[in-house]
Amino acid sequence: MPGDLSERVFAAYYPALVRRSDRAGQARTRQRLLAHAEGATLEIGAGSGANLPWYPKTVTELVLADPSSYMLDHLRSALASVAEWPGSGTVSLAAAGFPSLPFDDASYDTVVVTYVLCSILDVVGAFTEIARVLKPQGRLLFLEHVRAADGSLLASVQDLVQRPHQLIADGCRPNCRTEGLLRASPLTVAWLERGEQPSAAPTVRPTIMGVAIR
Repeated sequence: MPGDLSERVFAAYYPALVRRSDRAGQARTRQRLLAHAEGATLEIGAGSGANLPWYPKTVTELVLADPSSYMLDHLRSALASVAEWPGSGTVSLAAAGFPSLPFDDASYDTVVVTYVLCSILDVVGAFTEIARVLKPQGRLLFLEHVRAADGSLLASVQDLVQRPHQLIADGCRPNCRTEGLLRASPLTVAWLERGEQPSAAPTVRPTIMGVAIR
């Protein structure tokens, strides 16, 4: 599909997939991860705003960034539907994303990415940009679906369906080797756990979640 049409179609159906997964248990995973957020916080690829209810009071500023105008519409609706968001500071939206973030060096205590890096072609560059905008000792909180273990049948299937999957899911790659790229980045993994995305197709079910430090 042409780029804009693909983006529009994806933005139309993606929030429903997120809600289904959250009802099946993903919301608890988000809550566990976002409990580590604090201070000035930037969420990149904020999508339909699924993380918004789970930010703790330790967040003093929240910037929700997404490069898609359609997703920014979802974010405006999500903010309008929240009577009182749980953080303690301001919330703002930004039309921004990879490969280049329009934020100053060392601006944020926390950066959040959830189900974003699968659609980024230059994941190494994305981690470098995240490290740039994080303050020293700042935290990256991540939750991403990833390629299954080498040698597994699922990994072979993920490789096989990569191209059609990218076409129908606005660039999402089911076989992204995110963990290895993160460990080779300027960030240091503090903790990482493997899991599964509930109510998801098998090709996007394996996940990693954790915290990395600048």
